[in-house]
Amino acid sequence: MNRFDAAVAELKKGRKYLVVSHVSPEGDAVGSLLGMTLALRSLGLTATAYLEDPVPDLFKFLPGADTVVHSLDGAGPFDATFAVDCGQKERLGKGFVALKNPGRIINIDHHATNDAFGDVNVIVPDASAAGELVYDFCVAAGVKIDRDIAVNLYVAIHTDTGSFRYSSSTAEAFEKAGALVRLGADPWEISRRVYENYPAKKYKLLGMVLSTLEVAEVGSGSAKASVALINVTREMFRKAGAEKDLADGFVNYARAIEGVAVGVLLREAGDFEYKVSLRAKGEIDVAEVAQAFGGGGHRNAAGFMTKGSLEAVKARVIEALKGTLSKA
Repeated sequence: MNRFDAAVAELKKGRKYLVVSHVSPEGDAVGSLLGMTLALRSLGLTATAYLEDPVPDLFKFLPGADTVVHSLDGAGPFDATFAVDCGQKERLGKGFVALKNPGRIINIDHHATNDAFGDVNVIVPDASAAGELVYDFCVAAGVKIDRDIAVNLYVAIHTDTGSFRYSSSTAEAFEKAGALVRLGADPWEISRRVYENYPAKKYKLLGMVLSTLEVAEVGSGSAKASVALINVTREMFRKAGAEKDLADGFVNYARAIEGVAVGVLLREAGDFEYKVSLRAKGEIDVAEVAQAFGGGGHRNAAGFMTKGSLEAVKARVIEALKGTLSKA
């Protein structure tokens, strides 16, 4: 029995489908969303791609990106909804949560913290990216993967593995990426578009963010480790003339520092409200920290929203990390 049998069976029950992913979408969300949407359309089905937030400029080159809708007013009814790369229904956005007729929800995800909100749940924490699971779904459903689908799924896998630098870069991830290259994805062109196409304002913003760097020693004895913290404020975005998605990936600068075990980015989202991103090395499980704050993610990459002053949030994060570091 294939883990996708129940999901594939949903394709035989209707003609009209919705595909959704999480708010503040990144490469895996956008690539998986578009890959799934194009796959359904290739089977002669009607498929609508929905994101509550805009497609980041960085990913607007992806095939199908110009067809994504950002409102569901008057939409539906749908025979079923495919939710990709999202651990909690609320993270799909207020527009989707308010939708009265989404049909059965097929939840395809790789977050260990996924709460199985779907009617059909395919949750594989060992998968490198949701894009890898969409690839598996396509194979199970008999989809002929063309160049456009291949490009989207390659971007999903490539970005969520940190260009195959993270521990999630399994043999299966490389094998599927290789298959997608054979099907038309161009690694060099994709890398150029994703990593060598940043606007100058991103670097203006990065300069301000890196100036906030703090490295704290957390824990004691064998559990002692270095944690690097950086933050980005709304005023920094204003001064740089930058959109919020241009801060995506900044947390990796904190994580990459020699001797640092965990990198933390605190992004001001509102008055006394912060989006906290955590990136860890090795066996350190930051997903459990994020869960304690109502968020989620993966062992080495997680996040959450929280309220308080910047200093208060920093203190709470450092305190929470002490327990996690003592287990590593």
